[in-house]
Amino acid sequence: MDAIYNEENLKTIIEKMAQDKASKLHILADFDKTLSDVAYIDGKPVGSVIGLLRAGGYLTPEYSAESFELFEKYHPLEHNQDIPRAERMIKMEEWWIKHSKLLIQHKLSKDIMDKAMIAGHLHLRPGVVEAFKLLHQNNVPVVIMSGGPAYMIQKQLELCGIFTDNVHILANYYEYDADGYMINYKQPIIHSQNKYEIILRDFPFFEQLKERTNVILLGDQIDDLGMIEGFDYTNLLTIVFANKKEREKKFAPKFDVVIKEGGDFNFINNILKQIL
Repeated sequence: MDAIYNEENLKTIIEKMAQDKASKLHILADFDKTLSDVAYIDGKPVGSVIGLLRAGGYLTPEYSAESFELFEKYHPLEHNQDIPRAERMIKMEEWWIKHSKLLIQHKLSKDIMDKAMIAGHLHLRPGVVEAFKLLHQNNVPVVIMSGGPAYMIQKQLELCGIFTDNVHILANYYEYDADGYMINYKQPIIHSQNKYEIILRDFPFFEQLKERTNVILLGDQIDDLGMIEGFDYTNLLTIVFANKKEREKKFAPKFDVVIKEGGDFNFINNILKQIL
């Protein structure tokens, strides 16, 4: 079995959503290690789309060194459930702002981000393209909520041919000068710990979602459950990619479905086909 779930509970949720088919459904998904698979550069794992810039040497050696120092300092705090979430939010915002200043200082540009994505280090999880095509055919909105750069996420979807009009990216947007170099970042800042604070109704695409009260939430961390905060859903199906075996039992009480280490999107695609 490639997933952990309560068969009776899952069957009940699917049956309820299937009564409405596509008309009431929308998808709310994290990106890094949820839609994307773990990337590798020089044999070393890269866990996030923004990490490609550091690991791939796309900016200066000084950027890579300073960015890695920030990673070593803040990453161990990111998903440590022993630290209160309010404290983790403060630390993640510190990290995000310091890192954004580094990107500006070391001349991040659209061209550099294009090169990082075109290089092909990052891959979507097997089955994601099929899922997105199915959702587009049925006009089901997909909201991607990520702490990564919206530009790089959009580029990846474009390269895979699945950045369609039903897909909305709620991630970090940068401001650029006339030559395409990053000069600032736009609010709101989004990182892994403040998804509870990012309310869907505050964004223009909410008009497409407000009547779609059957929601499938996809993540790879407990804090991804915060993406649904403030949304008045009727039926909710929560699915998490454990990515590491030791997380499977920890995630099981929190999510309806836990996809085991090394899992693909096929289990989710089977659910979508039953609903649609």
